[in-house]
Amino acid sequence: MRVWRVLISAVVLLLAGVVPAQADALADSPTVSATPIGMEPPSYNGLCWAGVPFTATIAITADGPGTVSFRWAWGTWDWSQVVFTEAGTKTVSTSPIKMYRGTGPQSLTIRVSGANTTTAVVPYEIGCTDPVLGAPQIQPANDYIGRCGSDVVHTVSAQISSPIAQTVRYRWLDAWEQPLPGVDAGEREVVFTEPGTKTVSTPLQRVPLPGNSGNGVELQIDSPNNDQSALYFRTVCVKAEFTSMTRTAGNCKTGAAFKFKLDGYIESNKIGEMAYAWAHQESLDADWVRDPWTPMSFISTNSPGRQNVTRTWTAPGDGLGAWRLEILGSDGTVVSQPLTYYVPCGL
Repeated sequence: MRVWRVLISAVVLLLAGVVPAQADALADSPTVSATPIGMEPPSYNGLCWAGVPFTATIAITADGPGTVSFRWAWGTWDWSQVVFTEAGTKTVSTSPIKMYRGTGPQSLTIRVSGANTTTAVVPYEIGCTDPVLGAPQIQPANDYIGRCGSDVVHTVSAQISSPIAQTVRYRWLDAWEQPLPGVDAGEREVVFTEPGTKTVSTPLQRVPLPGNSGNGVELQIDSPNNDQSALYFRTVCVKAEFTSMTRTAGNCKTGAAFKFKLDGYIESNKIGEMAYAWAHQESLDADWVRDPWTPMSFISTNSPGRQNVTRTWTAPGDGLGAWRLEILGSDGTVVSQPLTYYVPCGL
C-alpha cells in the first residue's frame, strides 16, 4: 500500500512540473506560508529604458524543519532556497528584477514552494517618463509596386507619446542605421509642453534599393532615452515598355480587315506579384479603355528581369488611335509611351 502512495505522489509532482530530484527534496519540506514585507525601492519615478532593478522582501513561515524554495512567479528564474532547522519565520529577498515600463501602482508575485505552494504579492509604484514610440507607417503604401525615381516621394510617419513635458530628440534611419534615400538622417526634436502624443514624419524617395526580401525604416530616439521602432517595407520598381505595333493584314482595295500585333514587356527589379493590361484610345481625344488586368509574377528565377507580352487586334474601321501598356501599381498605374496607328479607309 505504501508503494502505491509513493507512486501516486510521484505522478502528482510530475504533473505539477516538479522533477524527481525536487520531489525528494519536497518530501522533507515543511508546510509554508508567505507574507509580503516590501519592495526596494518602494517607488520610482524617472527613465526606465535601461531597466529599473526591484528587489522584493517577504517573510516565509514554516511549520517545521526542511528546505523551502522561492522565486519570481513568472519567467524562468532560478529557485533560491532557505533552510529551516525548526518551525519559525525567516525573512528573504529575491534576486533583482528589472522593469522597463509602467505607470502607477504595480505588484509582483513571489512563489514559495515547500510541502505546499503559496505566493506573496509585493506592491510597488513606478512612473516611467520615457517617451514611447508607435510603429512607423508609409503612405500611401508600406509595400510599393510602381514607377521609381527621386521624384516619387512617399511619407513615413510615426507617433511619439510622452507622459511628461520634455524635449525628445530623434532621427530617421534604415534598419541597419544607414541613411535612407531622400531622408535627412540628422537629429531632430519634438517638444512636449504637456503629456500627449505627436506625429513625426519624413519624406522617402521610392528608388531601387538592394535586397529582394525588403528594407527597413527605423525611428530612433537619441534623448532622453534610447529606443527604436522599425518597419520593414519593399520597393518593387517596375516599367512598362511598348516596343512595337506591327500591321499584319489589311487592304483598303480588297476590303481585308486591318490587323495589328502589339509587342512590349514588363520589367521588375525584384520578386513581386502584379498585373498588366493593354489600353486602347479609339481617337486621340477619346478616353482610354483598358483590357481586363492579367496577373503576372516575378520570382527568384526571373527577377530582376523582364517578361514579354503581346496582343493582336483587328481595327473595326478607319481612324487614328493609339495603344499603350499599363501596370497596376500600389499608387495608380504605370503606363508606357503610347504608339499610334492609322487606318486610312472604312471597312
